[in-house]
Amino acid sequence: MSVETARRGDLIGAALAVAMSVLFACVVIVGKGLLQGEPPFTLLCLRFGLTAAFLVVVAVATGQPVVPERGERLGLALAGVFGYGTESALYWAGLNHGSAASVTLLFYLYPVWVMVAASLLDHRVPARAIVLAVGMALAGGAVVIIGGSGIDIETVGIALALGCSFAYTAYLVATDRIAVRTPAMTTGMWVAAGASLANLTFALTTSSWRLPTGDLAALRVLAMAAFTAGAFVCMMSSLRRIGAVRNGIIGVIEPLTVAVLAALFLSEPITASVVIGGVLILGAGVIATVGGRPRIREPDI
Repeated sequence: MSVETARRGDLIGAALAVAMSVLFACVVIVGKGLLQGEPPFTLLCLRFGLTAAFLVVVAVATGQPVVPERGERLGLALAGVFGYGTESALYWAGLNHGSAASVTLLFYLYPVWVMVAASLLDHRVPARAIVLAVGMALAGGAVVIIGGSGIDIETVGIALALGCSFAYTAYLVATDRIAVRTPAMTTGMWVAAGASLANLTFALTTSSWRLPTGDLAALRVLAMAAFTAGAFVCMMSSLRRIGAVRNGIIGVIEPLTVAVLAALFLSEPITASVVIGGVLILGAGVIATVGGRPRIREPDI
């Protein structure tokens, strides 16, 4: 592969990671207020189940396979159930024991865990530019999140938020290695189905099956699923091009995007913290895109 081809792939992968973050931010904006204090499992089950259904329809219409390649099926199913499904459940459960800012701040430690995990598994030392980008992304995310509201979280909330961060790390690193030959749309479909199954299990075992209520609840759930479907395809396509580490760094743009969309559609103000944090996050994204690739760790003698 030529340097020019590799650079083009990096730019496309970074653009897909940005699109993923924007689409996930749209999910947050559309779904805001749907829970009304109820446990999240029913909403998440419906969201991911409809996401899988949307991707099945699109896959069939475009001639894409609905079953992953041999050797990747079980891994993708487990990634959906125990990775993405568990991550989403832990995140929303954490919101019952701390402010959204606190839980989100701890969750966005995941780029660090991804970088460490990828380095250990691949026996590669992260490029200095990648380490710098991780630091800038974390700092920018912290500024945006803390500037939005204060830090307030219980001990159990810390445990849930960190568990969420670890679960998402495992999901990203595993999917990056498992889904090698399966198309991105098929991968997203199976992950969504697994996440839906996980949250259905949580809802039934905790006797917390509650349908979302409120204005246009059904349409908003459908919109959440549509945005999630697009985000999943962008995520899987991005992972193939730039890997889990750089995808994770650029993914920190999501809280910034939420703040911007909230200002546009919910009339929430853009604060100085959003501007400062946004500059750091965008700078991290640029560095992650154009930064050097990891180098091979020399073996011990």
